[in-house]
Amino acid sequence: MLELLVVISILIVAVLVFATFLGPGATGPALERGARGIRAMVANVRQNSSIRKVHSELVLDYRNDQVVALARRRLVSFAFDGQQNTVGSGNVIGVPSAGALIQASRTYLLRDGAALELPDSQASFTVPWMDHYDVAGDYEGIAVSFDFFPLAGTPGNVVTMGSVFNISVAAARDNAVKLAVSSGGVTATSDSWVALYRWCTVEIATSRYGVSIYVDGRVNEGQLPSSGFSVPSAMGTDTRIGGVPCRIDNFEMNSLISSQTLDLGSVQLVVPGVSPQLEAEGAAEGIYDAKPQGGPTTGGGTAPAPPPGLPDGPVPAIVHVHFDTSGKLDPARHDGAAFIYLIAVEDGEIVRMVVTIHTLGAVTWDYVDRFPWEPPPAPPPKASPKAPGNTP
Repeated sequence: MLELLVVISILIVAVLVFATFLGPGATGPALERGARGIRAMVANVRQNSSIRKVHSELVLDYRNDQVVALARRRLVSFAFDGQQNTVGSGNVIGVPSAGALIQASRTYLLRDGAALELPDSQASFTVPWMDHYDVAGDYEGIAVSFDFFPLAGTPGNVVTMGSVFNISVAAARDNAVKLAVSSGGVTATSDSWVALYRWCTVEIATSRYGVSIYVDGRVNEGQLPSSGFSVPSAMGTDTRIGGVPCRIDNFEMNSLISSQTLDLGSVQLVVPGVSPQLEAEGAAEGIYDAKPQGGPTTGGGTAPAPPPGLPDGPVPAIVHVHFDTSGKLDPARHDGAAFIYLIAVEDGEIVRMVVTIHTLGAVTWDYVDRFPWEPPPAPPPKASPKAPGNTP
């Protein structure tokens, strides 16, 4: 009996090990394996977001038929509150210089409690690089978020991290400024003007999947070169806040890490508007470009309207699905559910599936006869009436 129990225990351990390596989508039809794999990745991303209170996202790589979980790992945050306003999370000490100060007076328009004030272009606040920021193997890029209060309409840098990224005032007028982010020669400029003496939220993300800037939740992204794009290494690089007169609050810096990659294998991702037949034949690969698309373009509460035909120009090869700090679809980037369209060839026929990521984070899927942008099948031709015969 003891030997039998030992053998059973070994078998159970072996099954668990194999199940871990094979993953949740290792059995069943190809489309269902892909859908279960996406559901497992969404569950992991949502758990990471809700537990660690950070934003996360799925990256849909249509050119390579892959889904990548791009998570944020917090490096440091500065609330500029409390008795030691230069100390951030993890006891990281920031260094103010050239007149930078913490403004806590109630006579000023503050976001909450207190804020970092940079009264002129010479004032700065430096966040030093720390050895424990290093992310071995999974590093994809950097994400930064902060509250911004412009004090003057002058161009200049706002936040700089060496060659990794540069957030700047790209344009200015008497009563407003416009922000931009640059990385590796790629620049994304916000469409939104930020009024002077008004708070706004700013977030940037720069990774090999795209360069994005969000001002009050509205997204703008940079055009990536077709030859590829890589983010310069951040190792040993300090972050400098300063260059224009402004106030900064709730500054947070995160590493972007690829926590999981799902290769769909025989299953293919289809962009709305692209013919499934061309996708299955490999004839649609040339229409993809490398420009990423943000949350609002991944799908609304209803399926996209059918276009008149296949896209004439390039379509995005990279699409992001964003999750907020509670693990739900980020409402600032998605106005409803997000849709992922999959196809597979079975017995010479194209089988279609729609995977839906609902606003609360649940994932469901359905087989469909055609996608919303595909024209309905032509009705069968009407039979001509028979000529009368001689039968009485």
